[in-house]
Amino acid sequence: MATIEADLDRVLALAKSQRPDPEGWSLAVDRSWLQRSFFRPGVASLLHARSDGQLGACAFVCEPAPEASGPITVTSMLQPGEEHLWPEQLEWIEERIAEAAPTPAQIVSENLTDAETRRWAAAGYDLVFEELAMECSLAGDLPPVRWPPGTAILEWDAGAPSASFEVYQAAFRSRPGFPGWSQSEWIDSLTSEEIFLPSASFCAVHDAKPIGFVVCGTGWIGQVGVDPGYRRMGLATALVTEARARMRALGIGVAYLHVNRNNPAGLATWQHLGWRECGRRGRLERAVTSAATDTI
Repeated sequence: MATIEADLDRVLALAKSQRPDPEGWSLAVDRSWLQRSFFRPGVASLLHARSDGQLGACAFVCEPAPEASGPITVTSMLQPGEEHLWPEQLEWIEERIAEAAPTPAQIVSENLTDAETRRWAAAGYDLVFEELAMECSLAGDLPPVRWPPGTAILEWDAGAPSASFEVYQAAFRSRPGFPGWSQSEWIDSLTSEEIFLPSASFCAVHDAKPIGFVVCGTGWIGQVGVDPGYRRMGLATALVTEARARMRALGIGVAYLHVNRNNPAGLATWQHLGWRECGRRGRLERAVTSAATDTI
């Protein structure tokens, strides 16, 4: 146990050394998340210690849970200035991936940088998903909440989960990569972690029709959705402003969120509301190339 705790300390220190500073917004600096993700059965690890005992690099190759299907996931980190360790790290990762074949592999980065993207690209991996982490101070005066006329609020403990799911499907069904979750799967994905904050999660309704929702964690805007028929009415702004006010009333000083890189309208909305980019996270997969064929 002492060895696990010591290794956790070293991995956490390495995660905190990443650039840009991941403190506050990245799962990689959450000790409990690191333990659940990388210090469990089915995870192969490579910890490259420096002469001072701290880590210059680490890598984890994680098999899916026995009851789950899906790819193996790979996470790696390098101490700034220790990039010379990358070839050895990559060789070890590729050996583990080859052992797991034909199961596909997915590279997961909780603090993505251009340098990391280039390293993986040179190894034959494409960036297939990217989110921006954004933050906003809750100090000072918040703008007033302006709801569209006739809007009412449905609290989380008074029917908001099922109403919010109705909006979620209408708002996101046409997006690339829509997972097609059931209501229970979607709710569980947003509320199963300890940070879930029901007092700042709610659904807006108009004439008993669900039209918008926000789900929050402690210091996090987890997900916001607006029915397509009710967009451009200031509803998203009202949902977020109300959620920020509720979090501030609980003594929370800074809020964070993730927004997909391929959602420029959403990104523009957040920036307009005073949020700023503070980091990135992403997934990479092996590039697929088709063999050239003669057409003579």
